[in-house]
Amino acid sequence: MRFPLLLLCLLLPLGPASAQPVSIYVSDAGNFQNPPWQILKFDEDGGNPEVFITQNLAWPQDILFLEGQNGIGGTVLVSNLNSGRIDRYNAETGAFIGVFTQNISGPTRMKLGPDGLLYVLQWSGLGRVLRYQLNGVFVDEFTQVGVPQAIGLDWDAAGRLYVSSYNGGYVRRFDTDGADLGLFIVANLAGPTNIWFDAGGDLLVADYDGDAIKRFGPDAVYKGVFIGGLGDPEGVAELPDGRLLIGSGSASAVKLYTAGGAFVKDLVASGAGGLMNPNAVVVRRAPLEINAGIADAWYNPATDGQGFLVTVFPEREELFVAWFTYDTERPPQDVTAVLGEPGHRWLTAQGPYIGDTANLTVFLTEGGVFDSATPPATTDQAGIGTLKLEFADCRNGLATYAIPSLGLSGQIPLQRIVDDNVARCEALAAGAP
Repeated sequence: MRFPLLLLCLLLPLGPASAQPVSIYVSDAGNFQNPPWQILKFDEDGGNPEVFITQNLAWPQDILFLEGQNGIGGTVLVSNLNSGRIDRYNAETGAFIGVFTQNISGPTRMKLGPDGLLYVLQWSGLGRVLRYQLNGVFVDEFTQVGVPQAIGLDWDAAGRLYVSSYNGGYVRRFDTDGADLGLFIVANLAGPTNIWFDAGGDLLVADYDGDAIKRFGPDAVYKGVFIGGLGDPEGVAELPDGRLLIGSGSASAVKLYTAGGAFVKDLVASGAGGLMNPNAVVVRRAPLEINAGIADAWYNPATDGQGFLVTVFPEREELFVAWFTYDTERPPQDVTAVLGEPGHRWLTAQGPYIGDTANLTVFLTEGGVFDSATPPATTDQAGIGTLKLEFADCRNGLATYAIPSLGLSGQIPLQRIVDDNVARCEALAAGAP
């Protein structure tokens, strides 16, 4: 089998960078425990309100898009406190698909973790953080120490998990394995909801009862109010240009701020689309169509030292991938290699793509010697497994692999090693020639 050359850099003129079209989704908690409840959809400028979802809502708490699930465009999950369920909907139409998972003690915030699993917080019950596969299969209780009325979560650069407690007025920290590290923030909060880390490592906290966004350093030292005069803040999202969207329950609006916290305007006007109490705000780019700008080196920072080189053939609508990794276990100490390292392994994969997803066959080539035609290398044309690559946008992807003969399967979250080719990818996604 003859493979095309890998093009590590495509040095073609770049058109003006333009991101994929953006939509804004807002969970409306209505009268909290009582309806009306809805999920609203707005254009990027906050206009054109549309009722996206009403079916089976029961005090909705959060919105999470799973791109590439259920075909191109994917599905969207909505957590419901009253019913104890997370439901699945069509990401394009909002049509109900089915129950993702249930029997949760008041599910609130949801977020994909560094391990590719779905993390879910609970308002009541034991208050432990739950983990699920992306098909809804329960994995485990990630934490054993509960957080009452848990409603905000994020990870720091070291992979430690932070969870806010609304009625406790604190933020608790957990190790990468879920072990409790104690209370991280214990003062200066009245009723925290969303929490998130900024690029500098500070933790920002939406203090619902304190009517402000507050900033804490990596050492938990209180740095003061980041955004003040914000009534009942809940629901936070970042636009592609770095500006912030924050829901305000008292104003029944979604407010726009600069990355530095300066107020710009009410992007979603008070009561637009019937909005009453925003409690989740999500920014979604239109599903990516794979294009030549995807070609690059991709890796998972958690397994630095291995990764993928991706080449795109737009006219053939195919991807070719070189996968650089290691053996499933380390070789004995006395095993040596003349060139390279005894544990090094590389595989290739090739196949078609449609929309944001490529379904590839994994090949193993063996029997050759460095820079020599003899003995000839051979490739099993049937392949040894499968590799599916899904790209949420021009910066993030997900690899799902299966090598049945070795009993290997799993998922690898991916990002580019460098972002030089992002502008070209976004320009092509926006229709540039």
